[in-house]
Amino acid sequence: MYVSFSGEVMVRKTKEEAEQTRNAILDAALDIFCTKGYARTTFDDIAGKINLTKGAVYWHFKNKPELLIEVIKKNFYENHCRIKEFANDVKSLEDLRDVQVKIAQMVVEDANYRRFLYFTRFHMEWSEGIVKTVGNAIRSIRDIPLKELTDLLVSFQKEGKIRPDLDIEDLTLILLSLWEGMLSKFLSGGAELRRFPEVVAKSFDLIIKSIKNER
Repeated sequence: MYVSFSGEVMVRKTKEEAEQTRNAILDAALDIFCTKGYARTTFDDIAGKINLTKGAVYWHFKNKPELLIEVIKKNFYENHCRIKEFANDVKSLEDLRDVQVKIAQMVVEDANYRRFLYFTRFHMEWSEGIVKTVGNAIRSIRDIPLKELTDLLVSFQKEGKIRPDLDIEDLTLILLSLWEGMLSKFLSGGAELRRFPEVVAKSFDLIIKSIKNER
């Protein structure tokens, strides 16, 4: 009885420690990717940052593309879960606008989130070879915002909240492109970051006026 209980505790502790180590590797990898770039980062760099051996890093990730995939997945899902906490009850175009403003505020206030967004857009060397290697693995998460926004706009059109003559696929691409364009501009320092939520609000107000079904 005691041996069984002790063994169970040890197994659980080992799994928890392994998960903590894995997360530490992912966090360290993003730090170094942002500093040195993906191409120049080595497993030795990552191991040294958190006092591990290179072999310990290889135990969790067999190669650098796999590590990159997991860095992207970890950061995407962590931030997506935070966003879902205030985006689960969107019932109107105005609600959608408010959600986008809150996400913009997250970008302003959360340096880690901003660093991840900056890395994926500007610092990551997206060569053809890298895209081929990791593209399929991250395509599912890349398409999540597209699907969620499309489903929401389809429901709004069915409920008569959006003009019936609008093509939802085109509208989704317009809204996402608007968001991505503003995000890239503010992340790159082309405008004052603190104004990002304000500009998002004004932009979505203009879009809402043009697509809202006035009955």
